[in-house]
Amino acid sequence: MGFWNRLLGLSGAEQIVDSRATGTATPRRRLSGDSDATVDLGCDPREAAQVLYVALDRAADLGMVPRREITVDDIDFDFYGGVDGFRTEAMTALLRLDDDEGRPLFSRVLLFDPECVESNDTYAHLLEQISGAAGTRDRFTRIHCDLHFGPDFADNPIGELSYLRAGEPVHLDIAVEGDWIDPEVARQLFEDATPEGHRWVATGDYAIHTWVEDKHADALARIFADEDAAAETRLVGGLRHHRHAGTDHDTKDDTHA
Repeated sequence: MGFWNRLLGLSGAEQIVDSRATGTATPRRRLSGDSDATVDLGCDPREAAQVLYVALDRAADLGMVPRREITVDDIDFDFYGGVDGFRTEAMTALLRLDDDEGRPLFSRVLLFDPECVESNDTYAHLLEQISGAAGTRDRFTRIHCDLHFGPDFADNPIGELSYLRAGEPVHLDIAVEGDWIDPEVARQLFEDATPEGHRWVATGDYAIHTWVEDKHADALARIFADEDAAAETRLVGGLRHHRHAGTDHDTKDDTHA
């Protein structure tokens, strides 16, 4: 919990972070748009289409329009427990969608895994990735990162990242904690990459990041909070179902024994 709260700067009741942060599976990819195969939605397609239309309309009201048409075939309704479940997590479900090349279907959206430190220059690539998603890549020059991996790491365990942001020098010390990013540094990068007139908003599990106009940011943050709670409820229900199923199975085994 400490990592996520440090990253997002939360306190009090806002410290509730949903259990998707532990690595729960994400919705499976649906068929690509040019496939002739059919998809069993597992629900009434008319109801699914209506709920999806409302969700897309709500996203558009917040200035978020997909790069291509999104249909019910793109949505893994089973993952959310049907149409009603999708309705409670619709915004995050939409923003998780990506194309066949792994690019989010909505502009200024980044799907992110914080367990990504793999090389000495990880943060340089991370800044390029974040600013590219935000549309502010040209703002940054002279990016340099060194985490001091190697035989001398024990003598110099603090990494460093430097860059010019719109011509102004920035230098950040990096706490190297295994594969996990330094949350304070990550937060700084997301904020530095924020376009003018926009605000960075992230889901509670830190998986989805987006930059929306200032006038929409508070509304989107409230939606994310509500949908984080809905996801928590879904996951807890799934875990209870799994445990009960295991108990029933053990009971049957004992009976047969």
